[in-house]
Amino acid sequence: MRGWRVVLIGLIGVGASSWVQTADQSLAQIEQGLRKGEMELILPYLHDPVEIAIGGKAKMYSRTQASYVLKDFFKMHPPRGFTFMHRGRSENVVYAIGAYHGQGEQWDVSVFGRMERGRYQVEQLRFEAVE
Repeated sequence: MRGWRVVLIGLIGVGASSWVQTADQSLAQIEQGLRKGEMELILPYLHDPVEIAIGGKAKMYSRTQASYVLKDFFKMHPPRGFTFMHRGRSENVVYAIGAYHGQGEQWDVSVFGRMERGRYQVEQLRFEAVE
């Protein structure tokens, strides 16, 4: 009976480790997409539907609609750089907060998501202009 506990604890540790690795890899791709202004790098990680908030106006979008919203954002605010400043986890929720630099402007960006069916899925993406 004791051997089963050790095996079970080991399997839980491996599962948690792969969960963290998957979330970190997903956030790295999202960070690269925001840095380059390439919606195609972000799209695979968006939940369907996803909430996108730009300048305080939040709305739920299908993944297809979200791709157009992000393309428009990048077109209107071409990126000069992006970096996640903070990443964190709370139970199965993963979040990251970063700074998006456009041409003469800066936006605070928040990404909130969770693991679903073995994949990290962004449920909320927020862009707030820095005054």
